[in-house]
Amino acid sequence: MDFAGAFAAHLGGGRVLLGRDTRGSSRMLHSAVASSLLGAGCEVLNFGICPAPMLQFAVRPYAAAGALSISGGHNAMGWNSLTFIGADGAFLDPVGGEAVLDHYHAGDFLLADWAHIGAMREERAFAVQYFDALERRLDGAAIRAAKLTVLIDPVGGAGCPFLGEFARRLGFRLVPINAELSAYLSREPEPRPRSAMQMAGIIRQLGGDAGFLLSSDLTRLSLVTEAGEPASEEFTFAVIANHVLGRQAGTVVTNSCTTRMIDDIAAQRGARLVKTCVGQAYIVSALLDEQGVLGGEGSGSAVLPDFSRAFDGFLMMGLVLEAMAQHGKKLSELLSALPRYHIVKRQIRCDSRHGYRALDLVQAQMLAQPKAGVADLTDGFRMDWPDGWVHARASRTEQLMRVISEAQDRDVAVQRADELERIITQEV
Repeated sequence: MDFAGAFAAHLGGGRVLLGRDTRGSSRMLHSAVASSLLGAGCEVLNFGICPAPMLQFAVRPYAAAGALSISGGHNAMGWNSLTFIGADGAFLDPVGGEAVLDHYHAGDFLLADWAHIGAMREERAFAVQYFDALERRLDGAAIRAAKLTVLIDPVGGAGCPFLGEFARRLGFRLVPINAELSAYLSREPEPRPRSAMQMAGIIRQLGGDAGFLLSSDLTRLSLVTEAGEPASEEFTFAVIANHVLGRQAGTVVTNSCTTRMIDDIAAQRGARLVKTCVGQAYIVSALLDEQGVLGGEGSGSAVLPDFSRAFDGFLMMGLVLEAMAQHGKKLSELLSALPRYHIVKRQIRCDSRHGYRALDLVQAQMLAQPKAGVADLTDGFRMDWPDGWVHARASRTEQLMRVISEAQDRDVAVQRADELERIITQEV
């Protein structure tokens, strides 16, 4: 309630859009947040169960001061969060986030008197505006003509009520999986190959042309090919970047630990590449500053700023289907056309106190090596060699260190990840 009150104080009151996912704790948090916003005198438009990107898209058409999304996203069922969204439909940038924390720590809240308590009304028409805009943004005619069969798994999350309309608008045959609203998430909510085994095992028998796995808030996406191959989440942004940059030049923004496929694609397409810290807020902020055409991360996320300021699962699925339809290619063929690397991802349990000391140790020991590469301190520590790179950073959401290593040779990628893990565990 205090965090929601701090957000209301940061906005100065006004109209706030409120949405949530299906997790068991979301209803409770929704009630608490709504009470806090009403107590600050805000006009609350309750979107109910609503994917985060649809809520973000609606901010500008509804002339809202901001929005608040309640969702654990790609995290396990026991997690949940409040996501603060500004008047432009983007996650609050780091400066805005610090301003909310200032209100929170100071107890500086808006407290409406009895005559000026806010009002809340239900809003259910938001999906029509969203899908109208999405249909205009995509080549629906090409997708419809391709007569595709598509498997979609929204993990029982906020995207479930909207799959049918998405399929109707783009004219493909929908095979929904885990698509009933549920507080119990039927698989690991982070979209990646090990989450995709159920879909990979049935897509060929069902005649599917593409399979999509989503996070519970619809901000992350991973792919399963028509042959039953579950692709790494790193391929999602790469497929979309290769498609979008093939028809539109401009700046691309990604983070410091996304696959080098993006570097190669940007170079092939003559695009400028900018790298930021990890997180949607950083990506979108840099996109707007650099007037970029596309942003995304290797976690399975992409954003087109000319459509919205959100990592958007519906838009991402639509762009992949558009690429298949316009080029007359199978999903497996789109993947095989991309540069190939071997990537290794690890998590090391570590509290923040030890984590930042571990990063200092990583930097010192890696730079002292005879064959040290080029160091980058944009976000944590990264080192690049001609054949690959490694990256280590402290997680902002969990008490752990994240290590990623990518190389042309898998053994080299594993060896470098082992080295970083060895250094970090010295401190842990």
